[in-house]
Amino acid sequence: MHKKLYLLIAIAFVLFSCKDNDDINPEVLTQNQWRYVIEYANADQPYDIVYSIDFKSDGKVYSEVFVRDMETKNVLGFLEYYNGNYQIVENKVAVSITEHFINMGGTMYSDREKLSLQDKENQSREYQLRNKNSELHTIMPPLASSLGLIYNRVD
Repeated sequence: MHKKLYLLIAIAFVLFSCKDNDDINPEVLTQNQWRYVIEYANADQPYDIVYSIDFKSDGKVYSEVFVRDMETKNVLGFLEYYNGNYQIVENKVAVSITEHFINMGGTMYSDREKLSLQDKENQSREYQLRNKNSELHTIMPPLASSLGLIYNRVD
């Protein structure tokens, strides 16, 4: 009986001591830019859609989604951008969005100045560092209709 109990305790210890998430080092978070890039090489004009997040040491965060020419890397236009504040809470990066602009022009992208301000209140995002602080994972709410993005660190 005692052997089974010890075995169960050992198994529980192993299961609960393993973790996928890295402890958040504020320096790693703020001294790097984070990007997720989707390549569209088969288009008439090959392009990338770039999701970019930049955390600042003063607690500010800036994010933008833009389209760039795949070959020249020149920015063609923007899909959205937001700015806000972030905090590290329970080993997660909690972002509170203060301004969120999106493309409402009926085209794939537009000039940044032509993006429309969203009036939604209390917008937020959550992220976690993983894979030895080399990836920033979007934490999606339960029953979300899409998968979270995995941003890579850009030194």
